[in-house]
Amino acid sequence: MFKLGYIPKEGVYADLRDAIHFKESPLFSLQKDALQIQLFDFETANVLGPKKGLHKLGAIYFTLRNFSPIFNSSLLNIHLCALFHAQDIKRYSFNLILEPLVNDLKVLETEGLKIPTFEPVIYGTVVQVTGDNLGLHGLFGFVESFGARYCCRFCLLEKHSFQTIFSEDHPEVVLRTEDEHAQHCQTVQADPRLPHVYGVKRVCLLNSLQYFNMANNFSVDMMHDILEGVGQFEVKLILKYIHSNFLSTEQVAGRIHAYDYGFNQQRNRPPLSTDKMLDGSNDLGLTAIQFWCLLRNMPLLFGDLIQTDDKHWHLLLLLLHIVSIVNSPVLSEGMTMYLKHLIIDHHRLFKQLFPKINLLPKHHFMIHYPRSIRHIGPILHTWCMRYEAKHSFFKKQLKSFKNITKTLAKKHQSYMAMYHESFGKERFSVGPGKMVTLCELKEGVAIAAKFGIVSTTSVFSAKWIKYYGTEYRPDFIICTEVACGMPVFCKIQTIVVKDDSVLLCGKLMETMCFDDHYHAFKVKLRPDNVGKVLHINDLLYFKPFDVQMKYGTTDTALYVVPYCHFMQT
Repeated sequence: MFKLGYIPKEGVYADLRDAIHFKESPLFSLQKDALQIQLFDFETANVLGPKKGLHKLGAIYFTLRNFSPIFNSSLLNIHLCALFHAQDIKRYSFNLILEPLVNDLKVLETEGLKIPTFEPVIYGTVVQVTGDNLGLHGLFGFVESFGARYCCRFCLLEKHSFQTIFSEDHPEVVLRTEDEHAQHCQTVQADPRLPHVYGVKRVCLLNSLQYFNMANNFSVDMMHDILEGVGQFEVKLILKYIHSNFLSTEQVAGRIHAYDYGFNQQRNRPPLSTDKMLDGSNDLGLTAIQFWCLLRNMPLLFGDLIQTDDKHWHLLLLLLHIVSIVNSPVLSEGMTMYLKHLIIDHHRLFKQLFPKINLLPKHHFMIHYPRSIRHIGPILHTWCMRYEAKHSFFKKQLKSFKNITKTLAKKHQSYMAMYHESFGKERFSVGPGKMVTLCELKEGVAIAAKFGIVSTTSVFSAKWIKYYGTEYRPDFIICTEVACGMPVFCKIQTIVVKDDSVLLCGKLMETMCFDDHYHAFKVKLRPDNVGKVLHINDLLYFKPFDVQMKYGTTDTALYVVPYCHFMQT
């Protein structure tokens, strides 16, 4: 997989290698096979039950961005490189904890690794560091209070200006640079009495690497910024608006509880309480994945109540468009410009509707998203969702309080050794099914042509399959391509497995339009029953969808709710 060459496309951002940071790097621009190490910093993993206050742990994980996103999304391909007590950060400082890691990285940058399967020496370095805002500020040496005057790690805009300036293009927005950051660090070191200078408290040890500087760290996290921050804050205000004008709290909660979210989202149903909906907090008390399920389905849940020109509804639709773009695996240069204007319009409308409510610091971080995409590619690949899922391994271990970090590290090391011992390139699990000959299947001729075999060959017809953790079943909807700006959907009917190859066979659907009021594609089954046979590796958008309907109406129209922006490539 490492040797497979990646061919970038001009004007398209699908990978780190398409973006400015990679192309201008003195290492990656010359050493195409250099290891692209992405670190994830997390400080407070509560792993040991009732005594978690005493035993908070910190972790640093890493993935190799040389591999495809579907491969890196597997928890087994997220690796542990440091485990420590969070209280040790206060005792010893972050730089002392980072020192062994940084020393190894310096060797990798200068001496490289000699691997038997490669003729040249393999070099590498940190390409990005991702994490939640608080963790990154602690790691990079910025102030860890977002009420501070300079609380943005990307620019020097003062916090009071967050309420009026919504674009990086504004003349008051001064972006942080390597030279300017080094000067701020020198000022702090020269006078220890200074608590911080322009939000900088100390030097980050990672800056001592030859090919990495935190001023060129463009990773942002939609999970913490939007799904656990801006999104819950705004949807709560919109639910209060719906409660004030259309429904009682019990009716709102009833709709959310009773709605059919589809098979793919049934585990993520939002358990929203009426008390949480109306309290004075800034969130709905939902996890990121539960809120994402609610946000995507809000238009189908409540769209029948609200007029198309309603400004509160328009604020929700703007947020949905933003989330769809930042969650996209493929984007164009033009979409980054469109995203910039969507964010400006969204923030302006929020201040117009809620003039007495301040925008959150996370609203400000969103204005840096378009530049981040241009520098490091789709920011979907830097969010924390999969990294934080990795914590589940440590939370399920025996409740031992003796040398916690060593015990957990050894257990994880043994587990990973077992996995790599049995590692196979194609990682999928197959559900129950039966052996059939191709001539028994309606799509037998097309399947035989795809496999390059005769129609009398036997294959396995599976009831379901999991491919790198993504489940596919009959009646799921997949996107086969994007034609004329619209996605082409296919309803899976048969899943065929032969050796290590998987084919998804189904019937094409007609995409009638994108209904902006319901933020969903209106679809119907094609009367001509045109079939489609697709290899699972050929899916550009690998997550499946469900066919859904509006809440509680006699309208039988069918909808596919998108999770990203679909782009023709």
